[in-house]
Amino acid sequence: MYCFFTKPPVSNFLCRASVSYFHKTFIGIFYTRRMKTRFSAKTLLVSTCCILLAACTTTQLQQIETPTEASLPKVPEHPSVAELSAEDRSQLYFSILLADIANKQKLYDVAQSNYFYAAEQTGSKELSSRAAMVALIERDYSNSLEATELWMASAPDDKNAYKIALIASLAQNKRLDAEGYLYKLMPLLPKNEDEKLYELLRMASFQEEADFIDFFYQVNDPLSSPYIATAEAYLRLKSDKPLEHYDRIQQLLDYSLSEKPNFLSAIELKGEALALHSNQQRQQYLSSILQNNQLTIEQTYKIGELLYTQRSFKEALTAFNRVLEAKPKDHQTLFLEASSYYAMENYQKSSEHFWQLAQENYKKEISSYYCADSAARVDDFIKAYSCYEMVPLGRYYMTARTELAQLYAENDMLQRSISSLRQAQRKVGLDDRQRLLEFEINLLTQSGDYQQASRRISSALQVTPNKPFLFYLKLQLLNQTQSVSEFVESVQSIEQSVNEQSLKNDIILIAVNFLQGRNSYLLAYQLVEDAVAKNPNNVELLYSKALAAEPLEYYSSMERDLRQVLKMDPEHYHAKNSLGYTLADLNRSLEEAKDLIESAYQEQPDNVAIQDSMGWVHYRLGNYDQALKYLEMAYEQEATPEIASHLGEVLWAMDLQERAIAVWQKALRTNPNNQYILRTLRRFPEANLLDH
Repeated sequence: MYCFFTKPPVSNFLCRASVSYFHKTFIGIFYTRRMKTRFSAKTLLVSTCCILLAACTTTQLQQIETPTEASLPKVPEHPSVAELSAEDRSQLYFSILLADIANKQKLYDVAQSNYFYAAEQTGSKELSSRAAMVALIERDYSNSLEATELWMASAPDDKNAYKIALIASLAQNKRLDAEGYLYKLMPLLPKNEDEKLYELLRMASFQEEADFIDFFYQVNDPLSSPYIATAEAYLRLKSDKPLEHYDRIQQLLDYSLSEKPNFLSAIELKGEALALHSNQQRQQYLSSILQNNQLTIEQTYKIGELLYTQRSFKEALTAFNRVLEAKPKDHQTLFLEASSYYAMENYQKSSEHFWQLAQENYKKEISSYYCADSAARVDDFIKAYSCYEMVPLGRYYMTARTELAQLYAENDMLQRSISSLRQAQRKVGLDDRQRLLEFEINLLTQSGDYQQASRRISSALQVTPNKPFLFYLKLQLLNQTQSVSEFVESVQSIEQSVNEQSLKNDIILIAVNFLQGRNSYLLAYQLVEDAVAKNPNNVELLYSKALAAEPLEYYSSMERDLRQVLKMDPEHYHAKNSLGYTLADLNRSLEEAKDLIESAYQEQPDNVAIQDSMGWVHYRLGNYDQALKYLEMAYEQEATPEIASHLGEVLWAMDLQERAIAVWQKALRTNPNNQYILRTLRRFPEANLLDH
């Protein structure tokens, strides 16, 4: 009896949780490598039934019966299948099912043997191709070749059979066989030159054990096929050391182009080869190809595209102009021509082209944006306004709206600018709305319209009264319009007017930052000190108080607060770095300082402040080489006066005075009143920089 279920169908016999059990028991026991030992269909089916029942114990058995022939798995009928007995046919169908399952489970040896058996019985192209491919994946080249013989017998014009046979032969170092398969393959490849080359290269990259460079070299002696010659040139060009193959690459490509002057892939590869020496050589070569004017329109476009990607815009324009003469409505070519003009700073031309593209809705977002940008650069403001307005929601929308607003404001149309921003705010999400609102407030502030700016913020606060961002804008406006003492009073009043403690803390932290920006360090410290007294367990307030103590040189208070922060939050890497740096700057407890900073560095290795601290503590420890390494790393990312001071001091200690002076001079030019750089230079009067 053969057991089966009406639900699920045959293809879902095995429960997923039991597939591995099925493979271990059934596949291992009943099938050998080449199906040399075969059981009768009756034994096979009874055993299968039992194992399937074991594998699917969680699936409810709906009925058990002897199936009709129609209930067996369906496969494409082959003339020989009809001649098989019912038992042999059942065995055949089950072999196919088993092979499919094994293939999905990556049991390729089992899949290959069953596919091969089924292919032998049916002469099926599909089954023999599967057997060949699975064997190739398993690097079982002998069986792969046997399967391709069946494959070729059933489909003598199938190019893929010859590809696999070639790869398998070459992997076994059967060069003559591989060469024979190659010559049979070539007439079956696409007629298009570039597609023909592409298929050869795909085949060559399939199996690393097949040395196609050496094989193509052998086939190309003497040179007889421009496609095989170009394939060898490509592989050599993409090898680890292409310059060592340069002469051979040029020889191959020169031959290919003598046979096929318009062979685009060969032209491109020759350009790449020339670029090994210089991009100018590649540019000159591609330009000469264009001047010969023997290419089709499609090939001319491709050459133009190559030149464009290599930033040879002038030469690319030659190609694009030629294409547009033949195809004036080709939007993509017009787009690349517009982009080339923009890159060459011919903004008049680029604005005209982008305007046409935007009007015709081709790449509307980018075309309309660059139309506006180009027009604004040549003071064609009417076109710029129109193009900015055309930019739809997307990647360029926010930039377009802020640039449009700025352009209106610069041309004395402030209310139109504000109206444009408010219109945009209604179309975007919360984050972008906040950005546009901030831009609007800044425009109003810059124009001196403080009352409208204040009304705008107050109106927004009435709608969303608990947004820290809006309080940031309010405090920013007050900081710009009030004296320091007035600003502090306003901050205290605003802080008392809100109920939410986290919002109170945000207001204090924002205000401290603004006060420090005005060099009002004592008032900033007192403000955050009062806040900490009210909320002694707030980590961020305490950390802000510690940092506010530094410019006042309240080092004892700073160290005490930082240690308290680390008690409350041992993983606070900013506090670790700040405490470590403070100890290093005071030149004490250097080993503890080093441990703290290294711990912070492990968590944030790309943090510039921590890199600076790493350099500074190594300098204090006398590890000048390590100090220089970290400080140069930090300086390269962010050349602040503090980092410049540290780097210069380390360079001076390493007897690299000229480099130190150069670093200090640059910092002094860009920040002539920075106290940190000035204090450092006072300690090094030999540098003689403060007198200039």
